[in-house]
Amino acid sequence: QAIIFMSDASTPEPPHQLCALAELPVDTARGFELTAANGDRLGVIVWHTPDGLSGFVNQCPHLGLPLETFPDRFLSADGAHLICSAHGAQFDMSGACIAGPCRGQALRRVALVVRDGMIFAQW
Repeated sequence: QAIIFMSDASTPEPPHQLCALAELPVDTARGFELTAANGDRLGVIVWHTPDGLSGFVNQCPHLGLPLETFPDRFLSADGAHLICSAHGAQFDMSGACIAGPCRGQALRRVALVVRDGMIFAQW
């Protein structure tokens, strides 16, 4: 279930355009930085699998660090899991940590929408 993050409790941010769906091939993941109208920032990961798109806040539940050390390096060697580069935590397609120091916790989800061939995130 996707969570819609809001910068202000009364007014959700308008959808943020991320990229064209064609720019994110199946079996890849890419990071984006969103900026709210009030200046707040949020790192987002979009993971495109054969089952569709998943969006997550780019923050490991273990220490709160971004998952990648190098830009857009989120996936395990086999492409089956998101990996936290700090301590090796592994996350499945739902965002659940299945191995590592945060096992049993999960990444926060971000709602994604594809409209007219473009991917949008709601924060």
